[in-house]
Amino acid sequence: MKILIMDDEPLILKLLGNYLTMLNHQVVPVSNGKKGLELFLEDPETFDLIITDFKMSGLDGISVVARLKDEGYDVPVVFISGYGMADKKEVTQNLKIVAVLDKPFDLEELNEVLSLVETHENKQ
Repeated sequence: MKILIMDDEPLILKLLGNYLTMLNHQVVPVSNGKKGLELFLEDPETFDLIITDFKMSGLDGISVVARLKDEGYDVPVVFISGYGMADKKEVTQNLKIVAVLDKPFDLEELNEVLSLVETHENKQ
């Protein structure tokens, strides 16, 4: 899969990028939502999954995903957050959210999400 990762924490970008690359995924890491949105809109068909931090300085993950939905894109999204997402379910319910992972999450949780996305893609 080709995965767009958006997070303003360099360590998270590096760790996620390295791990996903090790699993033979193509990874495009960006440190903010504005750059992520620009990259996605340049070639929307190229990305199979977006992994984004919920809250980032500038354009946050929820704003990026809401904009993509408004423009008719239906890419699967995984939110990661250090703030807890239980109270944000109503914000994300109309978006195509595959999972919400609270930081710190373990790699097994991420593997389950990736399997879910890959299984869904193979059925289409």
